[in-house]
Amino acid sequence: MSGQARQLALATLRSITRGAFADAALDQTLQRANLSVADRSLVTELVYGIVRRQRTLDALIDQLATKPAHQQPLDLRLILHLGLYQLRYLSHVPPSAAVDTSVELARQQGLTGLTGVVNGILRAYLRQCATTDPLRLPDTVVARLGILHSYPDWIVQTWLEQFGPVETELLCQWFNQPPTIDLRVNLLRTTVEEVIAAMQAIGITAQPLPSLPQGLRLTAPVGSVQHLPGFAEGWWMVQDSSAQLVSQIVNPQPGEVVIDACAAPGGKTTHLAELMADQGTVWACDRSPQRLKKVQQNADRLQLRSIRTCVGDSRALPQFVGMGDR
Repeated sequence: MSGQARQLALATLRSITRGAFADAALDQTLQRANLSVADRSLVTELVYGIVRRQRTLDALIDQLATKPAHQQPLDLRLILHLGLYQLRYLSHVPPSAAVDTSVELARQQGLTGLTGVVNGILRAYLRQCATTDPLRLPDTVVARLGILHSYPDWIVQTWLEQFGPVETELLCQWFNQPPTIDLRVNLLRTTVEEVIAAMQAIGITAQPLPSLPQGLRLTAPVGSVQHLPGFAEGWWMVQDSSAQLVSQIVNPQPGEVVIDACAAPGGKTTHLAELMADQGTVWACDRSPQRLKKVQQNADRLQLRSIRTCVGDSRALPQFVGMGDR
């Protein structure tokens, strides 16, 4: 795995910190870079993993550094996130590689005077790991679970009130697991059986999802989904199984008007259109024009013509009052 992967992860995290959506920033990075499958996987794991574990990583910086995380220069903080994430959560990266590449990354970013800080903090983490977990946790249940699993206190508090401590910790652990890749087959263009056969032809196993007539789950890493059979032809879309359930429950009918109030990037919008046999109108609303472009791109790839886009905040769209069937 090359240093380029970590450079690209740093650039992507920097964009996210400045307001970019994580999925869009990562997609842009991967499309521009010519990476091996292993490096693409590493960039993806680092970006999503660090976003997911930010509170925990900041807590480690607070405990290991002389300045708390929020007072660190942005690039230094992100480089420490990269190093600590690899040390704490990635068993396939040797600790020496995690430390050395983080120090080199600091040097490449013009932080030569801070390479010793990066090296010292990461090696302090490793030394403490020899005898104990370097992450020191508070005694209160809310803060302990929040820092350990990287959730804001208010979410942990809400779950504790609803489910109790045991179920809350299980929820925290579950939501931190990397997601599987689920596909939603576009039955207006192909069949579930045809997609399964196409995947099997290139050595990828796709399993049907119970209670989801369009759902398939890929059971192994696949690299770039854009290179999988049927992507360009609009045979399927990546969509989590739980998200697929939503449109099934909405149960739209051909000829209806359906309003998707927060549509981007278009998973549910396109699913609704497919369930309506592409007959009627699905209004895709979002306050981000850039993200609405993604909705249109997905609709075009899936060859759906019933979708219309509308830029605006769903809290103030008076033109749709009384219009929607769903």
